[in-house]
Amino acid sequence: METNRLGYRERIKRVLLDASILMLAYEGVDVLGEIERILDSKPKCLVLKPTLEELERLAVKAKPKRRIAARFAIELIKRYCEVVDYKSCKDEDPDTLFLRFVLEHGDVMPVTADNELRRRLREKGIPNIYYRRERHGLELEG
Repeated sequence: METNRLGYRERIKRVLLDASILMLAYEGVDVLGEIERILDSKPKCLVLKPTLEELERLAVKAKPKRRIAARFAIELIKRYCEVVDYKSCKDEDPDTLFLRFVLEHGDVMPVTADNELRRRLREKGIPNIYYRRERHGLELEG
């Protein structure tokens, strides 16, 4: 069986999506299609429960455009993703929780549009899929 350039085809069966990447779908980015293209397979999409809760808060309290994007992301989660009930430690921000989950589950590929989170993943040597604005699409790093 042919593998893609980094050999992730056989190893990566699950991806972990953060709120920023899910909200990009509202702007016309085919997030799930791009992930499939990069990995050359159709992985299971995971979302942490605190990420869903963050989107639910944004769907009510954010400015109108972000509110609509959050609702769109929630619908995407309901249709295509599995919500993982993963508890945060006291005062743990969503990015730290996301990073901890990825570190504990080596078979999960993180997907984000958050530059700060991407930097933290890079510092830990964790490959990730990220949003590239110039291309209006996703790319693999690492």
